[in-house]
Order: sequence, then structure tokens, then C-alpha cells
Amino acid sequence: QESVCLCRSLCVHLPDMSTKAEWALLGGAVVGFGLATWLRRRQNDSSSEVIEAVKSRRSLFLPDYNGDDVPDSSVELMLEAANWAPSHGLTQPWRFHVFRRSTGELEKFFRSQLDACEAALKCGLSSQAATEACKKFVGKYPKNSKLYPKCSHVIAISMKAVANPEKIMPEWEEMCACACAVQNAHIVACQLGVASYWSSAGGFEGPLATKELRALLGLEGDDKCLGVMYVGRANSKTWSNTQERAKRDPISEKAKWH
Repeated sequence: QESVCLCRSLCVHLPDMSTKAEWALLGGAVVGFGLATWLRRRQNDSSSEVIEAVKSRRSLFLPDYNGDDVPDSSVELMLEAANWAPSHGLTQPWRFHVFRRSTGELEKFFRSQLDACEAALKCGLSSQAATEACKKFVGKYPKNSKLYPKCSHVIAISMKAVANPEKIMPEWEEMCACACAVQNAHIVACQLGVASYWSSAGGFEGPLATKELRALLGLEGDDKCLGVMYVGRANSKTWSNTQERAKRDPISEKAKWH
């Protein structure tokens, strides 16, 4: 519409245009103006969509899940988004193992943690923290084992300590890169209507740090498992409740401009 108005305006002010070249210039001006306007609006719309996607990310927990399946294709999109996280030196240290309920591997994954914890507790663990973490997992297993089947997928999240031997980065930077990857995946999950959350799953000395689980996840040297991402479905009312409860303190209280 703005392009049409511009055309009319030019026709009024340039009544003597008669050559094809002059009309071509007019057409080019109209098209260029229209394209610039469209791009400007598109940019504003895209920015708003991105902000809304970030603001609508929510963590939904195992009791919230309804047991419905999530297509593998949705999880693949989540991981593709994760893969585009930033990393210092482009080391890309994130590693993922996806355990699916449909193949029976999800149940085996948690059973493996139980077996590993029980074996470790019998032999004795190297630290009090590891002992407490394994005892906690074993103690909660009877209750949690009834919730695990509500997951469609579980993603083990690991950090490769030396992802690129030619670029050794500080561990904290590689962990931050993995966290960015998880955030990407989580934002996409919510946009796809997939319920998920990131759990530390006992931390660096819990069941995921046992030798059996490290072998299962292909961890070597200083590699670390950073927890798991539970993936499932939730009812619309549950989603609505999480949106209503969500809030953030104003950014003006957390940012200073200089």
C-alpha cells in the first residue's frame, strides 16, 4: 500500500515522464521502497518471535508428563538446535546419548544406574558426596521407576573435555558451551509442544559418574556427564499453569548501563 501511494505521488510530481527509462526508474524506486518496508517489518516480526520463544521456555517435570510419545523427529530438531550453540574455538564439546522408551533402552538406562550404584555402595566409594548421591538414587528408585516410563526419551548430556586436541579450552568454558546447547534444545522443545527439563541427576559424583555409566556414555579422561534431559508430553492445562506461574524480576534490577 505504501508503494502504491509513493507511485501516485511520483506520478503527480513527475507528469512529464515519457521515456521507458524514466518509467523504469520509477518502477525500481517503488519496488525498492516496498522491499525495504517489507524487510523492516519482517525483521521486527522475527525479533518478536524469537523473544517470545525464549520467554515461553518452561521446565516441565516427570509428574507433569502424560505418557504420550514424542516423535524422534522432534528430538532430532532439538539436537540440531543444540548443535548450533556457541563454543570458544568452535570446539563443540557437547555430546548426547538418546535413550528411547520405544526401544526399551530408556528403562535399561535407569536400571543400569541402579545396578551401578548398588555395586559401588558394596565396594565403597571414593568420597562422601558420591556415597550420598548413590544412596539417594537407590532410595528414590522405587518411586521414580514409576515415573520414568512417562518419558518418551531421555537425553544424557556430556561434555568432551578435549573435543579438539589443537584447541584446549578451560573446562568452565566448555561447560558453558554445553549449557548453551541445552538451552537451544529446550527452547525448540517448547516450540514443538515437547515437555522437558534438564536434571543434574546426582551431579559429578552420582550414578552417572560410576565406571559402568561412564563406559556406557563413552566418557574418557576428564569428560563429564552433565546430567540428563527428560523428554515427554504434557496436557494443555499443565502447559497453561506453567505459563501462569512463570515470572522474572525486571532486567533493570540486574543490569547497569555505563
